[in-house]
Amino acid sequence: MDNGSGYDVYLGHWINWSRGPILGSTLTMTRTNGNLLIAFLAFFVAIVAARFWRIVCLLVHFRLSSDQPGDALYHQRQAVLRNASNPEEGFWTFLDLILAWRKSSRRAFIRLIPPLLLAAACMVIFTVAGGFSSMVQLSADDVGSEVLLTGRNCAHSILPKNMTSYDYEAIWYPYLAREHGGYSDYAQQCYNSKQGGAGILKCGTFVRQNIDFQTDYSAGCPFGGNLCKSNDSNIFIDTGYLDSHEHFGLNAPPDQRVLIRKTLHCAPLVTEGYKDTFNTTPSKSYTRYYYGQSRDFNFTTRELYLRNFTYKYSNDYRDRNQNLMASYNVGWHGSFKTKGNEILGSSFKPVPELDVPNANVYLVFLSANQVRFAQETHDPWYTATTLAGPRVNLNTDKSDLQVYWMDEPASPLGCTEMMQFCNPSLPGDSPNRCTPLAGSFDPDDITPLFTSPGSSPSAAELESNAARIKWVAEAVDGPSVSSLMMNLGAQSLTSRYSVRQGLQGPLPTNQWQRDVEHWMNSMLAGNQAMFVKTAAGPTEDSVKPFYAPTDTLTPTERNLCASQKILSTEYASFSVLGVVLTLVLGAVIIVLSMSLEGLLGCLSKRLYGELTYAQLEWCTNETLQLQRQVQEGLFGLGSWVGATNNVPRTKMSTQRLGVLDLADRGHPRWGRPESLEDQYGFGNDMKKEEKELTRYNTDEITMVGKVDSGLDLRRSFSRGSTMNSNTSKGWKV
Repeated sequence: MDNGSGYDVYLGHWINWSRGPILGSTLTMTRTNGNLLIAFLAFFVAIVAARFWRIVCLLVHFRLSSDQPGDALYHQRQAVLRNASNPEEGFWTFLDLILAWRKSSRRAFIRLIPPLLLAAACMVIFTVAGGFSSMVQLSADDVGSEVLLTGRNCAHSILPKNMTSYDYEAIWYPYLAREHGGYSDYAQQCYNSKQGGAGILKCGTFVRQNIDFQTDYSAGCPFGGNLCKSNDSNIFIDTGYLDSHEHFGLNAPPDQRVLIRKTLHCAPLVTEGYKDTFNTTPSKSYTRYYYGQSRDFNFTTRELYLRNFTYKYSNDYRDRNQNLMASYNVGWHGSFKTKGNEILGSSFKPVPELDVPNANVYLVFLSANQVRFAQETHDPWYTATTLAGPRVNLNTDKSDLQVYWMDEPASPLGCTEMMQFCNPSLPGDSPNRCTPLAGSFDPDDITPLFTSPGSSPSAAELESNAARIKWVAEAVDGPSVSSLMMNLGAQSLTSRYSVRQGLQGPLPTNQWQRDVEHWMNSMLAGNQAMFVKTAAGPTEDSVKPFYAPTDTLTPTERNLCASQKILSTEYASFSVLGVVLTLVLGAVIIVLSMSLEGLLGCLSKRLYGELTYAQLEWCTNETLQLQRQVQEGLFGLGSWVGATNNVPRTKMSTQRLGVLDLADRGHPRWGRPESLEDQYGFGNDMKKEEKELTRYNTDEITMVGKVDSGLDLRRSFSRGSTMNSNTSKGWKV
């Protein structure tokens, strides 16, 4: 376990169900350890490349071996195949051979190009493999790896009854406002495709940077009658089915996931016939809007009561004195329903034409106050065509700017919000796969979706299903149009980004649709955050009393706490399958390369009773064996054993071999030692019995050379004549 970046990340092995139980086997570690693992794998692949090349060389060497007399190019090619330790060395040596023989042998290129291409192919393949070895690290583009939260501090809000009004007003509500401000900022920055996630916020924490949805900008009116200003230019947003795993990161196998769908249908409303003017004094008046009775609270009697109007706003906002601090005001009302019945929390009772069965209905009233518009605005929610007189321009030309008031004191926008839950493990045509679209849900209404018809689930299964549904429902039902309006108000409008010193810059005719899209973006960003924040737990000590203690969670809830995924650049997640395959396949190649020669030797002896010519040639072409043969060729220098082993050696460690004759430095040769004592290591420090054995063995020196098809030519030289007649002779390399 490790704590970093504000999140408690699980370090170790886990299953990422996005990739299945096998491919999803994942190992998470710190970024430092992850870099070490990547470096090790790259180094390991380089070793495997060298050992694979040795297998290729062995097979090609055997294939090209011939017991017929060969030219120098044949022997050089065989020697390179035997001794090139890696494909890079083989490539450059074969290239040198081609360049050296290009004028002397017409067929040099044809004979050397196949092994040259093999070396090049090995180089390319394993260079690419070395690069791809880093791909065992599972990452999402450049935003980091998927990691799992420990859920150690997991908690969900319970709003305990023992909290005072001060606790709510001074601690909880400001906290919610900050949270919703974060949702809005994230939506503005990270859901905006034009910005591409650039900005000061980290857009790479959630498993999805943003959640896409389908938008119909030419939707009909969501309400009855002639309540909408337009019947064919409204907005309808449909998220489609969002997967609790894929979209929100709640790691779970397919049969434990939940699908969520949200819709938002909005339209600017007409005001004619739904408003009047109410004078409080001869100089002060209000516009009242009648879209249903609103609920208000009587602080004297401490009771709720109904008013016969929905909303009112002062008509005295058109003060011609410029207010450089002017800003918008947003008021709202909501009617919430479940199973067609209005539930607690509704702030108004819609008129029949505004009432939509099973949907949450919202009214959002936009007031510009003293905000002036730089030009006429024909957006149906922001309509501003009333002249406000010139605005003093303080720029260098000192000219006045004609500005406009918003036409309506409080322009109404009506919306319906609905949700739907589905069980993705059921067939698409199953009647019990999804709930109906509705405004609000009781988790108990969703739980039956996850109970097979006719089955008798155990108490543990029922508890698990109920906990999972409640978990998802609380996360997706939290941020809503009502919570955005309640906590952000005018800060939820994107038009505010073009207001400066009380002057609204030019707005497009569909500005209201942009605002509604931003609301949906903010709600979805809030849904994403709710999943993560529940698993991570509250970070502010002041709000922890508003959350259920971690030790009160059920086993299912604890499991859900430890199932939340996020993205992190401070940790690295690796595919266990990828790492294991890399190591296992590499180990097989390494072991095979080191044992293949011996296995073929054993097989040959078992079948033929001796090593084949190709195997003997492979053995004698090895560097140390070539060195032995050179020394033996110098009048039989050295008494050697292990002529078919990897390492030949002289019988006596004191025996001296040939030295370079540098009489012609442009053509160096190997030469014999100048004296018998140098040759056989006679010296004062040599043991007497060792000297006697040496003198006895040197009475006759025999050099054996193989000529053509196995003819042995033995030359015997007497000790005296050999030493006297060949002392200064050298043998050309």
